[in-house]
Amino acid sequence: MRQLLAHRPVSTARRIGVLLGAAFAGGCAVGPDYRGPPTLPAVSGSYPVPQGVASGAPGDRWWEDLGDPELARLIVRALADNPDVATAEARVQQARAAARVAGAAFYPAVNASADITRDHLSLNGENLALIPVTPPTTEFTDYRVGVDASWEIDLAGKTRREVEAAIARLGSSEAARDDARAVVAAEVADAYVDYRNSTMRLEPARDAASAARETARLTELEFAAGVASGSDRDRAEADAQAASAALAPLTSAQQGALYQLAALVDRPAGELRSELEAEAPLPTPPAAAPAGLPADILRRRPDILRAERELAAATADVGSAVADQYPRLTLIGDAGWDSVHPGTLTDAASRYWNLGPRLTLPLFAGGRLHAAVEASGAARSAALQSYRSSVLKALADAESAIVRYASERERSTTLAAASARLTNAAGLEARRFAAGDASRIDVLTAQRAADQARDQLLVSQALLVQDYVALAKSLGSGWQVADAQGAR
Repeated sequence: MRQLLAHRPVSTARRIGVLLGAAFAGGCAVGPDYRGPPTLPAVSGSYPVPQGVASGAPGDRWWEDLGDPELARLIVRALADNPDVATAEARVQQARAAARVAGAAFYPAVNASADITRDHLSLNGENLALIPVTPPTTEFTDYRVGVDASWEIDLAGKTRREVEAAIARLGSSEAARDDARAVVAAEVADAYVDYRNSTMRLEPARDAASAARETARLTELEFAAGVASGSDRDRAEADAQAASAALAPLTSAQQGALYQLAALVDRPAGELRSELEAEAPLPTPPAAAPAGLPADILRRRPDILRAERELAAATADVGSAVADQYPRLTLIGDAGWDSVHPGTLTDAASRYWNLGPRLTLPLFAGGRLHAAVEASGAARSAALQSYRSSVLKALADAESAIVRYASERERSTTLAAASARLTNAAGLEARRFAAGDASRIDVLTAQRAADQARDQLLVSQALLVQDYVALAKSLGSGWQVADAQGAR
């Protein structure tokens, strides 16, 4: 049956007409019907595809494309054991149970009862005051056993709308769980890359600090011999102190990344440190990362799916509020045995029953029902704007991630070339020193420049991996559940 009413207040005559029409037509659901997510103009565009990025949707498990088995194992473990993911999963179970509760309203409710009460009647009360003959006793024990049942006919579709809302909110909770998985997978990758990167940068940083100290020592000797100036000596000493001070942040970053990773995978930091002791290179992103399309994002991103399901639930809530303005038909009845003598409780004379329909029609509620419809309509409007905001933010997030990844890949390529040249220059200085054409300070200076270039390259390579992770996440990948039992 087509939609009968959207948000307007409903007259009593119209409510009765709808009730009669529903009785003949087999019931209907009032309020707006959800027709699916709205189409946004911004989604019709396409992304510019810069160099190093290819069109197409990302794989379900982007971490497998990085070629690092240890990282893949840690992500699978986190998806299975992380408390945030477990909390989100528990909320899914809660929403699933709430949907079953809402659906139970379609069925009759049947209750059994058994009472034993001691009664004392007032001689001056309405039960006995008008009786000319005084009863022999006003105290007795009443024994009662029976069954009562009620069944509300869903004429206006209130129960159907409530079930629609509950199912939509179940979908929202599932999307929230998927979003938690995507976030945890990305956080594990970021922490893992930070740990590996800090570990790899410590060795060249120690070499640079050692070279700086040796340069400062040689400059001090040259100053004592009158070859170097005081400013040369002070500059060399300052460089040595700065190089030594650079070690502490790297050590701190290494430990912080380890603790964060341990929390994400729910393992002790000491145990995890022993697993990561073996030196390993940074994960390597694929040669061309996927860029995706706007339509891919709408189908894949859990935050958008969650906002869309919340919009569907809010739309169903409007119908539920509208249905409260219509008549309600309930079939009620009860039956059993009632006696003041326990020995006669099961006699035929002790039996009782009643059965019949109950029709209720709201006539006056102080504007509460109309206000409820207005409130649910406003909530639906807010959910619509929240959906639009989620889509627009997702598109901006994906476009920014594509640009960052492509830019960092270009920067990493340039730094790799610079590092190779400076490493070659340091080798040439070493050969010149062996031939007597360069000083020891010249060799150390060239080596420090090569170490600094290598450090910048390592930082860029780590950022490149993390930008790839952010790109995959922005395109809606990374929340699918891996085979935890087989991969752990």
